Amino acid sequence: MYRSSVRTAVAAAVAVVFFQLGGCGGSGSGAAATSSGQVAAAGSVSGTVASGSPLVGASVTLTDATGATATTTSGAQGAYTIPVKGMTAPFLIVATDATGLATPLVTVLAKQPSGAAPVIANVTTLTTAIAAMLTASGNPLDLLANSALAKVTLPSVQIATIALDTMLANILTQNGVQTAGYDPIGTAFTPNHTGADAVIDALALINGPNGGLSLISTAAPGTVVPLNRQTGASTTFVAPPAPANYLEPLASLLTTCAASGVLNTACSPAIDPAYLENGSTDLAVAHGLTDATFVGAVFGSPKTLAFLTRNGKQVALVQLPFTLANGIDAGILYSFAQQRATPVTLPNGTQLGWDLIGNQSQFAATITSQLSRHTFLDARLADVNRYEAGLTISIPQTTNPPVYSASVSGPGLAAPVWLLARNAVGASTLGLSDTPLSAAPVAPATTNSNTTLYRWSWQSLSSTASFTPPASTGYYAPQAVDASTVPLYASYTVTFYDSNGAQLGQSSVVNTGSPLNAAAGSVVPWPSLLPDFATQFLTPTGTLAGSQYAMSVTWSSLINGKNLAYPVTSVQIQTSGMAAAGPFEVDGFSVGFPNNTTFGQYQTTVSAGVNSAGTLTCVNCQFAPLVPGNSRLVQLSGYQNGVSYFDITKYND
Repeated sequence: MYRSSVRTAVAAAVAVVFFQLGGCGGSGSGAAATSSGQVAAAGSVSGTVASGSPLVGASVTLTDATGATATTTSGAQGAYTIPVKGMTAPFLIVATDATGLATPLVTVLAKQPSGAAPVIANVTTLTTAIAAMLTASGNPLDLLANSALAKVTLPSVQIATIALDTMLANILTQNGVQTAGYDPIGTAFTPNHTGADAVIDALALINGPNGGLSLISTAAPGTVVPLNRQTGASTTFVAPPAPANYLEPLASLLTTCAASGVLNTACSPAIDPAYLENGSTDLAVAHGLTDATFVGAVFGSPKTLAFLTRNGKQVALVQLPFTLANGIDAGILYSFAQQRATPVTLPNGTQLGWDLIGNQSQFAATITSQLSRHTFLDARLADVNRYEAGLTISIPQTTNPPVYSASVSGPGLAAPVWLLARNAVGASTLGLSDTPLSAAPVAPATTNSNTTLYRWSWQSLSSTASFTPPASTGYYAPQAVDASTVPLYASYTVTFYDSNGAQLGQSSVVNTGSPLNAAAGSVVPWPSLLPDFATQFLTPTGTLAGSQYAMSVTWSSLINGKNLAYPVTSVQIQTSGMAAAGPFEVDGFSVGFPNNTTFGQYQTTVSAGVNSAGTLTCVNCQFAPLVPGNSRLVQLSGYQNGVSYFDITKYND
């Protein structure tokens, strides 16, 4: 599935080029060299931040070889400029999407600006790939370490650039971009889905199984190239079957429909008359929202993740970015587009050849790759701090009234995985079975696991404490699975059953994220609960250890002073224990977006008995006190680049 090769041939070619350039006897730039061989820079750096579409309002931070930083915000069309007078090359430039929904984009500038004209340093998907190819891990943020950045040289950047250009030859040619010597970092471009920008549209960066980045072409997502210092040019990506702007009209069409609260099949020609997704013919409802939520929303340019074949037809798996009417709250919807039998000519003369068809499922179910970090504040030997990876399988009961249980089969699953109704107060989705099942359960059977996280990989955080999954559970794989053997955008068969165990139907659900191993957790910039809150609520002697109707949860997303953690979009509190009537559990979820209290710190309120859909499921519910026999956990959930993340802090008394 994942290919790698060594860049020896490319390195040799670059060595020849530099030998020839070095023999020219030029007078050099005239800049002053430091004792380390680096150069004190003058002037400024400017460029375009884009991942096909421009990233407006992105935070752009430039770090120099000494650790000094300068920050600005990208403006119209993703343009930015940063003065770097007195700073020292090489530079690392990190652009963080204002919504936090996409992983940071990165570029490395190994030469110093001089004179009045700024040096161009674009920050795009392509430049991020180059930066990843300068690291051993494939994680470009490793270059934030001063020692790593200081070792970057202009020849190493050019070697990586030549390797990337070779891989992109077909796509560069398709879009009229020179294939020899194309410099994605230093060549100015316009983010308009043509030329160099169309090349960016044709590619996607995904998370590799162990945390580094990999590169794919949307035309052939089965060809995955890991990015690191060993990446060679043995793979030539296939060019996409449609021009980069083939979906561009959808943005304005969906925005117009949203203004009138109509995001269903009447939103023609954007949404096909045969549209069906997660049991609904309405785009908003299919994703657990309402049309009223989208009144006044603005949809951004759709992004194609991959061209796939489903039910014998070619479709495109696409992201639909949106910003709600308040101009702050933003998100992404995933759907499928298909080519229309006859293109439609829009009033402005533009032709629309594709429309949204949905996943054609009669039931609501989503499957995404998941990565979780488990931290225990108690001292029980079995409670080992660890990373876990696998799938999160979300099947809401509120929108699937007849569904009582479901089985899931597909890549990475040795046998069908079962989910059924939970026994918890405040839960709105089916939970994974806490015992292995071979047939559909019958009511009143419920699960005590109360989790949607299926785990196929696990790794202890300490070399002195090993973790062994509990035996005979339905939510740990019998044996660990290597995620590199699981295809990207794998399809899973979900079979739905009623409370009598009778089959209701089946759906094919595509995992929109990259399959991951638990080892990938070591490179994730995790958010963390603020220490005061964790001590007060998650220890038996804390001031908040008693019963609580609601809690104000606070956390930080700062990593080494930079706001790099994934955006937390949902916070869950789970309390459980044993009562006279048997085991019990009370859950609560936050509602709405968290409050940004100060730079990199956030707060939200979680009420007992409020489920993930925001519905109060009981009156006067309380989170159980942290007394002997009871447990509490706080989960910070988020979503980025197709992967669901869960930071879980727990105390078992």
